[in-house]
Amino acid sequence: MKTAAVFCSGLVLSALACAQASAEPVRVRLTARVLSVTDPGAVLHGDIVPGQRLTGTYVYNTNTPDQFAHEPDYGMYVPYANEARVRFASGGIVFESVQPTQGISIEIDSHEDWSGFFRFQSFENQPLPSGVGVDEISVQFDGVGTVTETDALPSVAPDLAGYSMKAVTIRGSGFELHAEIEVAELIGAGALAVSPASGDFLPQQHFDAAMTLPRNTSAASAQAVANGVVLPLGYPGTCQQLAPNSAGKRSLLCPNAETVLSQAAGAPIEWTVVLTNGTTLTQTVNWVLTQ
Repeated sequence: MKTAAVFCSGLVLSALACAQASAEPVRVRLTARVLSVTDPGAVLHGDIVPGQRLTGTYVYNTNTPDQFAHEPDYGMYVPYANEARVRFASGGIVFESVQPTQGISIEIDSHEDWSGFFRFQSFENQPLPSGVGVDEISVQFDGVGTVTETDALPSVAPDLAGYSMKAVTIRGSGFELHAEIEVAELIGAGALAVSPASGDFLPQQHFDAAMTLPRNTSAASAQAVANGVVLPLGYPGTCQQLAPNSAGKRSLLCPNAETVLSQAAGAPIEWTVVLTNGTTLTQTVNWVLTQ
């Protein structure tokens, strides 16, 4: 199965004509165990050692076209800017892709014949606070499972049982670390509505942000992040949780949301809400401050 490429222009921009272009953002959260660290120059200062936990997420959009659509069992995808990212953290150190970027690639070899692989790689990443460069962040699964059933971009998290290799590799200037993935889970996305939606805002424009939760749920925590920077919009904190509306849906109201626009500097703002039932929901908006 291949992802269809659809080009919409002029009057073809109708909902019907562009239905095939609808996309599904996929967000997968990983927990891994560090197996080895090579750091002869101590650029990581000993903060990450074997046995330590490494946690993170990778994100992509299923509308990304296949660069090798002519190949029946192999797919190569280069996501559009702002539609893919990766982030890992351990020992107080964060490794993450820049935003926006087209320095991410995804390769899939389906396991129709025997064994396949899924490889997510980022080659354009934020340097460490010390200025040390991070050359590569990669996630790879080799074997048989849910992310290699076909060469199409999967909309599910990998089931780890069938993969002999389930690895995170991070390489940089003078260091390299390898970790084995122990947990992979899909982060819910569609059930969280953020208002205002993506758009441009004037410097003098003031607005509050609101997040509407699924019916009959409550938030335990919420946070907004842009380019890896935690923004001063969160719950508990600057945001407050409102009583359910007539449809049984609660909302989080965050006053004076325009104050974070300069800090976000045009980067996508990702909201993460953890519900009291343990479910994690995410949604991304692009709020741009016009000059």
